[in-house]
Amino acid sequence: MTEHGKCHCGQTEWEVKLEDKSHVLCHCNTCKQLGGGTYSLNQIVPKDNLKITKGKPNIYTYYGDSGKAVRCYFCPNCTSHVYHHQEIMGDKIVVRTVLLDSGKNFKPSAEIFGKDRFGWEKEVATTFDVMPPSPNDKSRL
Repeated sequence: MTEHGKCHCGQTEWEVKLEDKSHVLCHCNTCKQLGGGTYSLNQIVPKDNLKITKGKPNIYTYYGDSGKAVRCYFCPNCTSHVYHHQEIMGDKIVVRTVLLDSGKNFKPSAEIFGKDRFGWEKEVATTFDVMPPSPNDKSRL
């Protein structure tokens, strides 16, 4: 299913193909700093599933826990984060699902970086201390 998203000011818009309508909550400290909240709402999808339909996002680069680059793509006007590409994830990207038109109706399907969750937050979905393992890597379960 294809979902439409837009930033706060409307200068940047996109379409993304999702497998299901759900949020993955990320509790990492970087998401908290970038978003100013207790977690971010996302979904991990193949990069080819995203198409920018209006505007051109700016890029901010930082280095994640892996030591590899993470590129944040955001509206140059209002700074809403459209998606992130973590070099370690290859052709996968992390799309902000809360910015999708129907994102308010999504339920949480998983939580990542649960190790950084605030003590007063309740678990609402299956939680991984860091990122979930790929299907071929069971070592991080």
